[in-house]
Amino acid sequence: MESDASIISKLQSPSPSDIHRLFTAYLHPFTPFLAPSASIAKKPAKSSKCKPKIELPAIRPLAKQFISFIHKALSLIPKRLCESPQIPQNSATELFDSYRLCLDCLEVIAPELSGKQHSVQVQRIRYVHCLENWCLFEEAEAEGFVVLERLNAIAGGELKGKLRKLKARLVPELKEEEEADRELAAIILEVVVTLVKCVSKRSSKIEADYRRVISLVNESESCFKILEAKDYEKFHHFLETNLHIITVFLVAEIKSFSVDLIREFSAVTFKEYKKSCAHDQIYKVALKICHSLFSQRDGLSTDIILDVLKHVLDFMAAECKDGAEKLAPRFLELVCYCANKCQSATVVFCDPVAQYLYRLARFFHQDFLFISSILTLYASGLYGSSSNQLKGEDSGKCGASLQFFLNNTERLQQVALSINWLNDHFGTAGKEKSSCEQAVSHIPYWEALKFFCLKLAESIFVNRKEIFSEAETTSCWENLSGIHDAFRQYCYIFLNCLSDTEREKETSGDNHKVISVVVVAALMLSFETNQNIKESTLSVKHVISAQWVPNKRLKYLYVSLNNIAVILKSKKRLKEAFKALKMCCKALWNHIVDLCKIEMTKSQVSVDYMSEKSIPDLVMEASDKVAFLLQLNEECNFKVNGIIRESIICWSNSENLIATLPAPLSLIKEWVKIQYKLLDDNEHGVMLYPLLSSSKEISKRALGKLLEEELFAYNEKSYLNPRYSLKMKMKVINVLLEEIYVTNESTVEKCRVLIQKAKSLRALGLEQLDKGIQCLSDAVSTLKLTYVSRRRCSSQADSLLIHAYLLRALYTHEAAPQSMFLSPGSGFLDDIHDALNLCLHPDHCHEDEQYEDMLYLWYQLIDLLSIQGYLEIHPRLYDVVIKLFNKKNIQFAKTLAELWKNKRLSHALCASPVNHMFISTFSKHQSQLCNSSIFWTKCMEELKPLVVGFHHINSEIKQAASDLISSVPITSCASFLSSNLYYDLSARLISSGQMIEALTYAKEAHRLRSKLLQQKFEYSVEKVVETFDMKGELIDKIHYSVQTFKVNDFVVTKGSCDYEGSVLTPWNVLSCYLESILQVGFVQETLGNVSEAEMLLQWGRNVAQFQNLPLFEVSFSCLLGKLYRKQKLWSLSEKELSCAKKGLADNLNNISCKKCLCMWEISINQQIGDLILSSSCCSEEPPSPKTLSSAKILYKLALDKLNLSDWGTLYSTSEESLANDKCESKVEARRSKRTKKEAKPASQKQDTVCRHSRRITRSVHRSLVETHEIEPAAKETGPSSGSANEYLMGVDSKSFSADLQSEIRSLCSKMKCWQCLHVEAGECCNLSIFVFMNWELVHRKLSLRLLMSIGKFSGMIGYVHEAHEILLQSLSVLFSRNCSKHSSDSLPFLIESVGKYYPEDALAVERATLLYFICWFAVKSNCYQSTSIPSSNRNFCCELSRIGTVRVQSLLKLSFILCRDVPVLLQKVSRLLAVIYVLSTSLEQFSLSSNEQGSESQWASFFHQASLGTQLNQQLLSGIMQKKQNQSAGVSEDLDSVLDILDFPHSLRCGPESCEDLEEFVLDFFQGLPSTPVICISLVAGADASLLKDLLHCSPKVQAWILLSHLSSDNQHVVLLPVHEILKEASDEESGSSSIIYNCKDFVKQWQCPWISSVIDDIAPLFRHVLEGNYYSSSEYFLESIRENTSLWWTQRNRLNECLCRFLQDVEDSWLGTWKYLLLGMWPSCNHLDSIKKSLSQDEMDLLQHVVTKKCYVGLTSEETSMLLFNSMLEMSDSVDQAECISGKPIILVLDTEVQMLPWECLPILRNQEVYRMPSIGSIFATLDRHCENQKPLELSDPVFPLIDPLDSYYLLNPDGDLSRTQVEFESWFKNQDIIEGKIGTVPTVEELSLALKDHDLFIYFGHGSGTQYIPGHEIQKLDGCAATLLLGCSSGSLYLRGSYMPHGAPLSYILAGSPVIVANLWEVTDKDIDRFGKAMLNAWLRERSTASSECARCVPTKCIHRPRIASFMAQARDACNLGFLIGASPVCYGVPTGIIKRKGKNR
Repeated sequence: MESDASIISKLQSPSPSDIHRLFTAYLHPFTPFLAPSASIAKKPAKSSKCKPKIELPAIRPLAKQFISFIHKALSLIPKRLCESPQIPQNSATELFDSYRLCLDCLEVIAPELSGKQHSVQVQRIRYVHCLENWCLFEEAEAEGFVVLERLNAIAGGELKGKLRKLKARLVPELKEEEEADRELAAIILEVVVTLVKCVSKRSSKIEADYRRVISLVNESESCFKILEAKDYEKFHHFLETNLHIITVFLVAEIKSFSVDLIREFSAVTFKEYKKSCAHDQIYKVALKICHSLFSQRDGLSTDIILDVLKHVLDFMAAECKDGAEKLAPRFLELVCYCANKCQSATVVFCDPVAQYLYRLARFFHQDFLFISSILTLYASGLYGSSSNQLKGEDSGKCGASLQFFLNNTERLQQVALSINWLNDHFGTAGKEKSSCEQAVSHIPYWEALKFFCLKLAESIFVNRKEIFSEAETTSCWENLSGIHDAFRQYCYIFLNCLSDTEREKETSGDNHKVISVVVVAALMLSFETNQNIKESTLSVKHVISAQWVPNKRLKYLYVSLNNIAVILKSKKRLKEAFKALKMCCKALWNHIVDLCKIEMTKSQVSVDYMSEKSIPDLVMEASDKVAFLLQLNEECNFKVNGIIRESIICWSNSENLIATLPAPLSLIKEWVKIQYKLLDDNEHGVMLYPLLSSSKEISKRALGKLLEEELFAYNEKSYLNPRYSLKMKMKVINVLLEEIYVTNESTVEKCRVLIQKAKSLRALGLEQLDKGIQCLSDAVSTLKLTYVSRRRCSSQADSLLIHAYLLRALYTHEAAPQSMFLSPGSGFLDDIHDALNLCLHPDHCHEDEQYEDMLYLWYQLIDLLSIQGYLEIHPRLYDVVIKLFNKKNIQFAKTLAELWKNKRLSHALCASPVNHMFISTFSKHQSQLCNSSIFWTKCMEELKPLVVGFHHINSEIKQAASDLISSVPITSCASFLSSNLYYDLSARLISSGQMIEALTYAKEAHRLRSKLLQQKFEYSVEKVVETFDMKGELIDKIHYSVQTFKVNDFVVTKGSCDYEGSVLTPWNVLSCYLESILQVGFVQETLGNVSEAEMLLQWGRNVAQFQNLPLFEVSFSCLLGKLYRKQKLWSLSEKELSCAKKGLADNLNNISCKKCLCMWEISINQQIGDLILSSSCCSEEPPSPKTLSSAKILYKLALDKLNLSDWGTLYSTSEESLANDKCESKVEARRSKRTKKEAKPASQKQDTVCRHSRRITRSVHRSLVETHEIEPAAKETGPSSGSANEYLMGVDSKSFSADLQSEIRSLCSKMKCWQCLHVEAGECCNLSIFVFMNWELVHRKLSLRLLMSIGKFSGMIGYVHEAHEILLQSLSVLFSRNCSKHSSDSLPFLIESVGKYYPEDALAVERATLLYFICWFAVKSNCYQSTSIPSSNRNFCCELSRIGTVRVQSLLKLSFILCRDVPVLLQKVSRLLAVIYVLSTSLEQFSLSSNEQGSESQWASFFHQASLGTQLNQQLLSGIMQKKQNQSAGVSEDLDSVLDILDFPHSLRCGPESCEDLEEFVLDFFQGLPSTPVICISLVAGADASLLKDLLHCSPKVQAWILLSHLSSDNQHVVLLPVHEILKEASDEESGSSSIIYNCKDFVKQWQCPWISSVIDDIAPLFRHVLEGNYYSSSEYFLESIRENTSLWWTQRNRLNECLCRFLQDVEDSWLGTWKYLLLGMWPSCNHLDSIKKSLSQDEMDLLQHVVTKKCYVGLTSEETSMLLFNSMLEMSDSVDQAECISGKPIILVLDTEVQMLPWECLPILRNQEVYRMPSIGSIFATLDRHCENQKPLELSDPVFPLIDPLDSYYLLNPDGDLSRTQVEFESWFKNQDIIEGKIGTVPTVEELSLALKDHDLFIYFGHGSGTQYIPGHEIQKLDGCAATLLLGCSSGSLYLRGSYMPHGAPLSYILAGSPVIVANLWEVTDKDIDRFGKAMLNAWLRERSTASSECARCVPTKCIHRPRIASFMAQARDACNLGFLIGASPVCYGVPTGIIKRKGKNR
């Protein structure tokens, strides 16, 4: 066992461990005495009974033995527990246990010790303090209560203890007279205070703990009474402090306790504070309680808060009443706090508290009236706040607060009385100034007044509109005089009674705007009541001018006053508005001056401080306010000069402090505006200078700044009066130059004014450009001298010099745009180079104010040079732009994006959006980013929504463009960006062959750019008619010529710079505009709309010529040359192409882009070659060798240019970067450069692209593999020749297909196909690669076009093998830029790949053309592959000859899909397909696949009709789209609303979008056909005819073939008949019949044939002779010459009539033969075979059976077989009743352009039929859909056709007045039909005729021609719905052919407008005969109309579809003519079957 010394030593060690064990072991002898000790105190009686009494002798030895150790331990342990830092927790625990053990042992031996009884308890109190220090509050409380219990026993003995226990008393009760117990009382109070402290720190949430505290406090009162004063104060202070803490805690946790407890505890706390000397602490406790309550208002019920709040205020009120002088201020402060908190809380607090305060006011009313009055103000203020919160600020006319007082006059009177009494009490009535002491005493009044006024003032300001409403009555406001007095009193106290300290306090923190709010509200009430206005105004002015008013208050003041002024102005209270606004301006200028002082001195740092950056904004705002003030003054007629002078002086004072402040722009602009309004007849304007020059406060620097702004203001307002503006600007400029900037220090400013003078002179027009250039030259020379004299120029002067250089360059070009301004050494280029040298100097830095102007000028230069194609200085220009953007810290990605979307990265018409000049500049500035995909991705983000070049999702591009122009109004920036999107989208659609949709977007881009052009340019035009002689035929060409074309003066002098959008200059707008013209013209030409295309292209060329733009001149001339060539206008085409070639040669040195130059040279040479080839083919003479040689040379030149030009060099860098980029993603190990070089054969080094490995995207791989369902297989070296032949012949081979996948992959690894280029161009993340991809596509497109032209040339001259080779080279181009031929083994895979459909194909049209030629030549190869020759002996020219019919058909179908929007190509492809399907029924080598056999007639007839009217179909689509676009343009600019027309029925589309949908499309097409049969007739001539002749081995006499199809929804029949016989005059006698009595040279006006040349001239020359004879024999000259010999004339006319009759009979007999019955829908059926079966051999029967079942027939080579079949057909037709031939159904003829001039309706078999003609089946569908969409068919078999009422008509009779006989014939007839409208002998306007065609059912025209001289065709086509027409003028129904373009004529215009039927003449007619025809038709129609109401067995009245229709009466009307064929055959009926009805209201 350890000794006591060892234990004590251990206790004193730094970390006593295991100490409790040592203490326990050492004090073990006390164990018997300790066990009951714990219970002795609690239950002493029981313990005495249970335990034997301890003998004293037993304790005494223990006391002697251990008393020393216990004393030492009790001395050391508390010290260890109180050490700092504290000992570890585990050590402390052992010490506490040891401490407790020692105390228990001391308790045991206490009886043996001398001293007082409570000595041991004192030690225990010490132990309690240690527990408290260690935050063991619960243990401390438990020990404390033990101590109290034992002290209880000591103080009162055992009996007293029991009695107290019964009474549950915790604290011993001491008598006051027992002085000896003071020490005991102190000990007891120490325990009590410690217990209370522990409770305060423990934060218990048990209510009993706090009630025990209350008991402790109450029971300890007797102890406090015994203590001395010193001890009393000490213990009481501790007690009240902890009670304070507990009270605040209880309120903070009020949810956990009862309100009664809180009330009781707070009452105890208040009572104890009241006992002490710290009375002021009561206010603090009360304030904390209130604060805690309001902070919990969201989580507590209102009743709880109000209950506690009233309890606190009641106590405080009671205390205040007892000691008002001392406690009143504190009490009122508490009331103020509570009132403000209630006001900011919810409405539920305001009313109860207000009522409570009113009750307190009554409580104080008798004794303390000032307190009562103050409480009344608080209560009233709360009521007003309650009204606002309850009803809302918008309630009532004047706000809820005011409304409350208006409705409660009693409350208002109380407020007024209270204020009056308080004024008298505090001496604040304004009679005398209060002293400082008085100022202190009125603080409670001031606070109450502030509380009352603030919310009311805010409410008044918020409801300013309602307050100033005219509807309010004056009496209403008189009732609020008390409130007005309160405001006035508040202002008076604030301004006169508060000390500087108090005033500073009142204008800081949350009170910052109170005085401002109140003075503004007082001013408003003064204005409204018209009382005390002067006093309120002075108060406002005092606040404005006071030095102690911080800036924030001034800001509120000027804002509030401005709002008041605006409202007063709107209420026409101009005088008051002027006063308010004037004070507003004063406040604002003071605010600015203060800020400037702060900025300069930096003496004040506060929350009111504003940086210098915000001061210029305030200056501008102040200027705006003064401008508004001047506007008010115009109506108030105050003097303005003083206002302006005062404002400018204030500005000058600020400007003297901060020189960088801007001038007051709005003020100056308003001044200038006033001068314009005061402008008199003499135009004597007043400048600012005379007004300000006399003031000494305004410096010359400030004057210069003001006058320059005045100059700019006049410039902006120049549109009001340009002459006056110029005069004033020159005045200001003269003052600046002569009076202001006259010193050497102002040289820079003088030059700036000189530049402004140059701009002003330019604004006068081009005439003053020389003077402007001189001013710029003066500025340049002055600045140069400054530069030399100072050795270095300031940045401002530097920028001005650059500015002058740039302007002089631009003005020099504008003065002479036709000059050679780009020639070396020109002043234009010198100025640019000088500007560049300055700008790119390292020391140069642009001035911020000139930044936008400079950027605009640099952009102008970039755009001007780009439109010229001159890029030599572009790298330096790009450097400047990048430097400017870097100065603004704009990231390079955004710089690139800005240049991209503004189209400044390339020159005009460049195929690539980025030129190589920029790429080099880009690499120089950001070399590390050139190949960074991260950087490129960031650029794409900046480019949104302009992402056209980066991905291929058209829908996103459409949406982006639509979003840009969806805002109203549309900005120029949005229009420009949107037009770029539409333009680029249209270009992509053109490449993919989607011409209809492309035209829509191209027109939209052109529309937007046209608007921009009108903003940027001024121009005038004139209409020009040029006449050309084309081989004797005079052709008139109408176009618009440019008279003037210049940049808008306003645009020149004032550029626009918008960094959020686009920076538009005149030149990039002009460039984009001309590009759009070129694009729209190209698409229109492709679609066949030649008139629109020609008009646009000529206009564009004229503009380009006027502005000297060689790039556009060449482009427009090239396209015009192509257009004229296709029109067969050879001389015009040659002229245009020669101009293009010369223009290109003249500008070789100025066009920097060598690729574009090469591209144009290739295109021009190719087009000239095509021109030579086309003209020679159409010549009557065969082409001469010299001609062919010329074409060949041109093609060779173009090909050499393509292959040997710089293209390869230009591509090498890009290809290398492309290869490097691809190599990064390779998986295999890289080879060394040496290995690669050795591995490449020398012969293949040129073909770089082919040798790079191709990255196959997932979509391409899936397209190449999945479509063909190829299983993975090992890679083979290649198929055998046999398998290749097998594949090409169209035979499926599974063994061959197994190797196809690997072969395709192998092929793609060697080449990069065109589709991969297109896809990767959108997916690449490298600028160089992107440019390379685009140029590669251009290269391949050029190569394809050129190779196909050469291939056509080779084929035409008979070099078939060479043509095949060229086609194979063209095929190679799709996969490689090299034209080398691939091996025969690779051909199947090339064909497989090129024969696939790819969405958005970039070379769709070229590929379709190539596929067509491949298939054509493949079919041609079959001519020499007779089935009688064994395959082993057949001579295959090349691999192309091996392609079989199945493959040909699939490739042609793909070509059909790709070119469905390219009419000319579509016609060729469709015709070839139709022929192949017809031939497949007769020739074995054309056999179809098994799944298509049996449907030959269906496919053939479909493709036949698709070849007819292709251009008209496209024009129908584009016309409908245009009309819908025009209709939606007025409603929405959203183009997507137009594109819903793309959901046309299939009938209006030529084909589907993919081959997979073709079969379904065809089925839908036939199901949609009307039941009326449609007959399609076309002539196959030229090369196609030769192809058929060779295939069928026909007679050499066959020059053409007739392809005739009969189409209906259930049956289709097709025949292909050779034209063996040329229809010409049979004898010399007849041959001269048409010309024996006239000579063409004798006629002034020569006959113009409607077609230039046609196959009809070759196979039926007689028809042309008849028409020519008819023209001359019916001309006026001819009639005059034979007036005396009419019989001779009639002889000639009759001969012509008979000749035409025989011609039509011959056409029927010779061309059609027995197949003429097909015109009536007749086809032999199986039912008739039995009747002739016996007379036929088996072979003959099989042939006939074949024809019957296949529904197709081909004219065979065997004459005998043909005759046999004809005879059999004749027998079958004779066996049919003729009645069956005439079914009564109308017939619609769809005629090819080569045969439409023939009167097919007058063939003998059709003459008595109801026959209509239409240019295409698409036009039939369109007409029926338009007119019959609301009519439901009565039977499925019955068609539904349009209906017209003949009496609902409009006639135009003899408008020229020279057809007197016709007028006499019909004038009375029309007048008798009195309900018919029309005109006779007068010419109507276009608008009248348009309205007539739109509003009537029928339009009747009797006059010359077709009437298009009165309403042009394009005006007719604009109509959305048109009447049926009867056009009886000469050639009114004739269609004029334009080469390969769509014919034009009046009937087509009416069809496009929606006319259901057009009766018109094919050629010239004489008046008498055609009048007979017309009258017969009209009478027949009226007769039919009169019976239209009679019942029909099958139809309802007025809707009969079985009665005769419009064309039903044509036969009988023809019979009315004397010349039944010469005149009677001329009228034909265009349109669809149209019925006759009687409409309501037409009852004649």
